[in-house]
Amino acid sequence: MKNNLFYRIIKTIFNACQVELLHFFGDNALRTTFLVFTIVVAFLNGSVYNNEIIEKTPIAVVDLDKSSMSRNYIRMLAATQQVSVPVVSNDMNEAKKEFTQGKIFGILVIPEDFEQKVSLGHQTSLSLYSDASNMLHNKAISGATSSVMGTFNAQIEINKSLHSGLNYENSTISRRSVAAITKPVFNPYAGYGTFILPVVFLVVMQTLLLTAIGVLGGTFREQNKYLETYNISDSLHLKIIPILLGRALAYLLLCILVFSVIIGSAFTIFKLPFRAAFGDVIIFLIPFFLAVIFLGFSLMGIFKRREDAAMSITFLSTPAVFLTGISWPVVAFPHWVKILSYVFPSTVGVRGFLALSQFQASLGDIKDLWGQMWLTAAFYFVIAVLVNYRLKFHSSSKLGK
Repeated sequence: MKNNLFYRIIKTIFNACQVELLHFFGDNALRTTFLVFTIVVAFLNGSVYNNEIIEKTPIAVVDLDKSSMSRNYIRMLAATQQVSVPVVSNDMNEAKKEFTQGKIFGILVIPEDFEQKVSLGHQTSLSLYSDASNMLHNKAISGATSSVMGTFNAQIEINKSLHSGLNYENSTISRRSVAAITKPVFNPYAGYGTFILPVVFLVVMQTLLLTAIGVLGGTFREQNKYLETYNISDSLHLKIIPILLGRALAYLLLCILVFSVIIGSAFTIFKLPFRAAFGDVIIFLIPFFLAVIFLGFSLMGIFKRREDAAMSITFLSTPAVFLTGISWPVVAFPHWVKILSYVFPSTVGVRGFLALSQFQASLGDIKDLWGQMWLTAAFYFVIAVLVNYRLKFHSSSKLGK
């Protein structure tokens, strides 16, 4: 009897998986939404951020001093990788015009007594105005000017030491007794794509998977075919569980397929680092995929039409990205936002995925995150079961009337 019951459960799971795959591949919108759009969006984002470092951001220099020292400073600034200096003028209004027209992203003003003060050993200052609304350009401009200013000051100090009788080597040592050697870890070029794309890939998969599940569920409810398709209306209550597991198995296989394509192609083509064994990443992401799938099943109680999911879930992708902590540190979140962030499976999933693929962590290092992912999957599974019970109950009530 036990073997017979086990056989029927396994048969129900695989039958539900087969039915779900047949309906999935039989719907053009679903195939396009998840299989095609997920890969297209991954490649589109990879192409946009392929040039990871902002180079040669144009700025203007207003040179009121017009001295050899100010010209030397401008040449040093133009030689940096971060900025270019297409506009050198002594008219602030001209520079402002270029700025408001969007031709430049910053203005550096060299005062008219720049060389005189430096030669006399007095302190002088340069004024920098940059477009802070563009984070990457602002970072490039401020970084370049700070770097050049440090080098410029070092040259002045070394020249003073040379005039006092020290040789060049001792002058350099007296300028900087301790030399700092820095080596960026995991993202050596400080590339924006390396920083953000792994997060975007998972959030895109989450969003489009929820959309696909919601569209199919909305179609079933709109046509009143959901309970009949999976024989839920005339089945035992316990049969709902293997049916949900079978449907989840179908989407889990699709997720692994799509994710494998992204890892094997997008990460390779755009030269993104992947510092983990592929099997370890899949093992960690299985509960993440299941959590997203069961969340999609839970939302069936809300989406009554096909369009509901497509219109609603898309707006959740941006909050999901922000709540991962990739754009603003989690420690700066209000307490209620931290709690709210766990509504999205991507919040924990992204942290574990980054730890494995980027920071060379092992599964043992992130076992707590893996446990949290399983708890999230179990929570949404319970919600999905309750939603299906509710749908069946309402169906039975309508039939009774």
